This record gives sequence, structure tokens and C-alpha cells, in this order.
Amino acid sequence: MHDYRFRPAGIVIECPFGSLYETVCARFRTLGVPVFPMAGLLVFWGGVENGFSSFSFEPVRYAASVECPCLLLYGEKDEKVSRREIDAIYVHLHGVKELRTYPLAGHENYLVKYKQEWTKDIGRFLRSARQ
Repeated sequence: MHDYRFRPAGIVIECPFGSLYETVCARFRTLGVPVFPMAGLLVFWGGVENGFSSFSFEPVRYAASVECPCLLLYGEKDEKVSRREIDAIYVHLHGVKELRTYPLAGHENYLVKYKQEWTKDIGRFLRSARQ
């Protein structure tokens, strides 16, 4: 939406990360690997190899381009995306927005532990986005 300025009726975002660098650091921590200096090198080289500015890849900044209704979903036990990142993204979203969290879910498919709640949340959002 940030790059192409399309306008959907609504979007659902599940556990987005705040920046590429933050998410790589979180993965290193999860694996028990020291973050410095390898996370920075990986992000830098990944950008070089793929032809983009990897340190400026920041979905938290791109959230400001979202003006349609948005349902943001997050697992409260997510070890890869922090609540701080989710809150920052939520604050930057424009228009109608809702944050739904699942207390026992990590960085995973919410249908596994929260099938009923997820189905209800998505259904309610889709019905409201069509109106």
C-alpha cells in the first residue's frame, strides 16, 4: 500500500515486525546467537544482494500509508515480534483500526490455538469492511 497506493476495502495484518533489523535481531536472540555484529551484517548484505536499502525497510513507518480499515492480530507470547513493535504499528495506522491479541499464541498460525476466536474476529472484520 505504501509503494503502490492501492485502496482495498480493508486489510488484516498478522504479527508484523517493526523493522527488518529488529526482526533479524529477534531471530538471533531466539537462537541464542549474539546479535552484534552478525545481525547488522546479515541485514546489510541481504540488502546488497537483493538491491534495496535493508536498514530502511520499516513496516512501522509504512503503516502510516494505511488508511483503510485494518485488523491487526498479535500473539502475546510472540518471541519474534515485540508488543512494542505492534503498538508502534497500531499507532501509525490511519482510519478505522482494531488490535486483537491472543494471550497464549506465539509467532504461529492463530488457527491452531484460537480457531474459534480467530474465525469470529476475521468474520466480524470482513462483514464490517464490506459495508
